[in-house]
Order: sequence, then C-alpha cells, then structure tokens
Amino acid sequence: MTSSDRGLLLDVGVVLFKSAWEIADRYEQIRGLAPGTVHGRGPLDPDGDERWQRYLAGEATEREYWLDFAAQAQSNGAPLDGHPTLMRAMFQTPGIDVVRPQARALVNACVAAGRSVGILTNELMDFQGRTWVEQQDWFPLFSVLIDSSELGMRKPNPEPYLVAIEQMGLPADQIVFIDDNPTYVAGGKSVGLNSILLDVHDPGAVFEDAARFLGVVL
Repeated sequence: MTSSDRGLLLDVGVVLFKSAWEIADRYEQIRGLAPGTVHGRGPLDPDGDERWQRYLAGEATEREYWLDFAAQAQSNGAPLDGHPTLMRAMFQTPGIDVVRPQARALVNACVAAGRSVGILTNELMDFQGRTWVEQQDWFPLFSVLIDSSELGMRKPNPEPYLVAIEQMGLPADQIVFIDDNPTYVAGGKSVGLNSILLDVHDPGAVFEDAARFLGVVL
C-alpha cells in the first residue's frame, strides 16, 4: 500500500481551528473588552485557570469546561452578537482568522496529492452551527465530516471513530488522526488509527509528523 492510499482525519477545536485560548486576546481587542473578560487560558496558563484544573482532575468533562468558560466570559460582559453561545461570537467575529495555518497547509497539500481528508469532531455543529460551517472556504476540502454530537455518541466512544473510518474508505492503520485531547487520541488508537497528539504549546510539530506519514510536503 502506497502513501496515496493514506488519509488524514482531523479534530476541529484546537486542531483545525486555533483554540479559544489563543484567540481570546484578539477577540477582546476587537470588541473593546477589558483584558481578562474572556477568563481562562487552559494549558497556556494552567495555574490561572481553576476550571482547567478541575477538568484535568476529572471533576468536569471537556464540554462542561467550555460551557463554563463561555458562561464566565458572558457574566464578565462579553457580548453575544446575536449568537446563542460565546463560542460563535468568538470564532465568527470578523477579523479573527480561526483556522490554524499549519492545519490549512496540511489539508491543502493532501487535497493536491489526492489524499482522503476528513473531520472527526465532537461539537463543531453544536458550537458553531451547520449553516456557518458549510459557508466556510475550507468546508469543501473535506470529503468526510463526522460530528459525534449528531450521532448521539461522542469521542472517545468507539462508534464515531468507526463511522469515520468507514466513510474514509481506508484501513484504520492507513489514516492519521490528530486530536489535542489525550483521551480522544487513545480512543483513536484503540480502533487502529494512527493517532497523534497536538500540543497547543507547539502545534506545528504534529502537522510535520502527519505530513511525513502521508507523503506530502508542507
């Protein structure tokens, strides 16, 4: 089997998209909000984010962390701009480029080389809305988009991974899967995917690793 038979499967939050922690300062600047209105920087400032510590300790789920993150910012005066959640306000604000450039480069390289490219996410549609997602310039690049919130089973449950593998049309061991959550990376490994972890402190490294596996040049 050659590298042309391999595929790329990406998580969205923190992987295809920059994290909310990374764009929070820019969002505050654009909206004229006081620094710290969007409170919490997760692993970028773990000592300053009590909610993140609770998540790491297993006292809250990832979803609960983000909903609390949004609720705190809103209580601090962050505007909703007509969106039902802070996440939509942040990621859909004009002037913020939310797509991680290294991810965009890898996806473009894969598409140009004829590799299969897909998304496996837990909450993209829930957080951002399908209408907005389908209007984005990157959306047509992905032949597969599995949002496990629409399946009723979220990562790391095996079902979303298995659905993604089936729709990719490739053996699991020929797909490289990138996620920022160690639990979800482990879930991918459990079903045979080549799962690799993105470190938000050095996000570019994982895309270089994936490019080598896929036989493409960034």
